[in-house]
Amino acid sequence: MIQTNNVMQITIDLWPTLAMSKNEIRNILHYLAYKTDKPAVFRKLSDYEGYSENTVCVCMAVADSKQRTSKISSLRVNGKTYELSDEQVLVDIDLDLPDEKPVTDEDGIPIAYVDHNRIVIPIELTATENEAARKLLAYIVEQSIELLDFRMTAKLLEQRRKMTEGLCNLFAVSTEKKLEQTEKSFKEFEERARYAYVTICTFERQKPVLEKEIKFLKKLQQIKKPRLYRRQAHSLIELMASGQFTSIEPQSDGELVAVTGPVTIDYNDWQFPVGSYSIRINAEGNIRFEPLDEHPNADCPHPHVATDGSPCLGNISSEIPKLIGTMRMAEALQLLYQFLSSYNPDSPYEKISHYDPTGKYYDEEDEPCENCDESCSGYCIFECDHNSGQYTCMDCYDYRTDYCYLECEHNEDFVRFSPCDDCQEKGTEHCYLNCQFNDKLQLQNPCGENCSYEECGKECPYFEKSKTIMEVTENENQG
Repeated sequence: MIQTNNVMQITIDLWPTLAMSKNEIRNILHYLAYKTDKPAVFRKLSDYEGYSENTVCVCMAVADSKQRTSKISSLRVNGKTYELSDEQVLVDIDLDLPDEKPVTDEDGIPIAYVDHNRIVIPIELTATENEAARKLLAYIVEQSIELLDFRMTAKLLEQRRKMTEGLCNLFAVSTEKKLEQTEKSFKEFEERARYAYVTICTFERQKPVLEKEIKFLKKLQQIKKPRLYRRQAHSLIELMASGQFTSIEPQSDGELVAVTGPVTIDYNDWQFPVGSYSIRINAEGNIRFEPLDEHPNADCPHPHVATDGSPCLGNISSEIPKLIGTMRMAEALQLLYQFLSSYNPDSPYEKISHYDPTGKYYDEEDEPCENCDESCSGYCIFECDHNSGQYTCMDCYDYRTDYCYLECEHNEDFVRFSPCDDCQEKGTEHCYLNCQFNDKLQLQNPCGENCSYEECGKECPYFEKSKTIMEVTENENQG
C-alpha cells in the first residue's frame, strides 16, 4: 500500500492487474481530495460497502474467473471517443445500491455509480495504461464530485448497531470461555500449591493476577452492552473504512474473522504485494492466518507465518495477548495488519525474495547454492540458472581426475583440460610406454621428427609398442 500526505491523505491499493500508473491515479485523487476536503482511497471493489463520513472512496471493479464480463469497444466524453482495450472490460458486479446515482458518457452508457461517499466504477479501466484510462477516470471523478453525499447517519448507525450486536455475542462467548479457563487455571495452581514449596510460591505470584482477571471477566458478564463494546464496534468499522480490512465478522462460537485488504511489504526500497489474508482469533485468543491469494514461489503464506497459519509475532508477541485478553480487538487487528506489512530479515520462515512476483529482487542473504546437492557438479557449472559464473570447471570436485580426463562429457578429447598439461613425466619413457593417456602415442609421440634412430628396429625401446599400435589401427580400418 502506498501513502502520500501532501494536502490530504491519499491511499492507493495494489493488485496484480493494476496497470495504470500510480502517479496518474495519485494526481486524480489529489483533485478529488482537494474538492471534497477529505482523504481519498483508491481500491478494488469488494462486498463491503465502505461507508464513511470521513473519507471518499473510488472503487474499481476487477474481473476474476468467477465473474461474467462483456466488451465495450469505446466511450465518448467531452466530445471525444476513447477506444478501450481487450482488458478494459465491463464486470458484472451485481450492484444493489438503492441510493446510487449514475455517471454516464455522452451516449448515455453508465460508466460509474455514486453511492454516498463511494464512486463505484464497473469497468476495469486501470487494467491497461492508455489515454482512455486516464481521461475516463478523470472524467468520472470530476462528474461524481457534485453527486457525493456524506450524510449517511442512518446507514452508519445501522452498521454500528449490527457490529455492536455481533461484538456483544462475541465477547459474551469469549468471556465465558476465558472465565472457565481462568478458573480452571486458578484451581490447578491452588491444588498444586498444597504439595511443594515452589508450587506455593508460583501460586502466590499468579493468584493476584488471576483473581483480578476473574473479577474483570465476571464484571463484563454482568454488563449487557458495555461502553467498551460500542467503542470497539466504532473502531472496527473505521478499520474497514480505512481499507485495511474488507470485512470483520464476529462469529456465534466466539471467533472473530477479519479479512484484510491487499497487503504490501515495503523492504529495501522494494514493494512485495503479498495479497489478502483471513485472520481468525478464536475464543481462547489463538491466532491463525489464511492467505487468500497465491504465492507461487513460496511455501509459507507469509515470511513470518508458518505453513499451518501460525505466526511468529516477534516483538509484538507479548502485546497481542494483552489486547485480546482485554477485548481490544480493533487495536489487536491494527497491530496484526502492521505485522503482515513488515519483514524482519533476522527471523523469517521464508526469505522475502520468494514473494516477489517479478522474480527480479535479489536478497544478498538469500543464497540459492547453500546446501545444494549439485554444488560444483557438471550440472551446477554448465546448466544451473543460479550459477552466473561463480563456479567453473576448476571448482568441480572431479577437476583433473581420471573422470575429468576420460568420462566427463564437457571435456571430450581433452577440449578443456589435458592430463599432459604441466605433467612432470611428459616426454619420458613412462609417458611413451606406460601412461594410459598416451596409449596410442597420439599425445606424445617419440617417433616423430626428433627420433634419434636411423631406422625402426628392435634396438628402439619404442619399436614394439609402435608396431602393436600400427597393427591395431590396421585391423580397425579393415574391420
